[in-house]
Amino acid sequence: MPISFIAVLDHEHLENSVFLTSFASSLAKLGDRKGLVVHGDSPYTDRLIQTGMMREDARLRAIKDLSKRLIGLFADQGVATIGLHAFQKGLVRKVGEQLTFDIDSFNQLHEVPNLLLSCLVQENDEATFLPLPDFVKMLSNEFEEAEILLFSKSEKDEFLISNSEKHLSWNELPPSFREKSLPEEFQNFGQPVKITTATDLLNWPKLKKVTKIT
Repeated sequence: MPISFIAVLDHEHLENSVFLTSFASSLAKLGDRKGLVVHGDSPYTDRLIQTGMMREDARLRAIKDLSKRLIGLFADQGVATIGLHAFQKGLVRKVGEQLTFDIDSFNQLHEVPNLLLSCLVQENDEATFLPLPDFVKMLSNEFEEAEILLFSKSEKDEFLISNSEKHLSWNELPPSFREKSLPEEFQNFGQPVKITTATDLLNWPKLKKVTKIT
């Protein structure tokens, strides 16, 4: 099951219904260009905590609920998607600080255009939360040819440039770009990514509004 891109739905974007609808619409237009969509939790976690839940329980509940909501949203847009948590089928196991990825189990998944995968991994036979940036780094190591796609905080981002050959290094990112464009969770990510918008995703792989960070 070849993976061409890893599209990251970060903490803040998961609370943005306009973004999510636009993202799903663009995903539907990509046809058979296979991608991996990954997500963690959202501000929904904090709302669950306010009801009296412990943070870890709230986070697990939020991620599981979000996965179901995203599958429904994608289906409404005609996107064929399998939704899984990384602990299912033993896809990702954590032992101490080590992560292992079961590529054989992954390859046994049905051939569909997209797979939605949460960052809940298996640890001691239980589901546990792995920070989304760490999860994305692990997947990037497994799928070296896949491009990591992050999404700007602003759909009308004037900082994104219409030249896919232009790029910046993590060390030279302008403070204004970090503040207005880069998702909070990925401020210090440090690996090659492309920052784009949900609307421009439909042009992948020839994105028109994109900034490469290397």
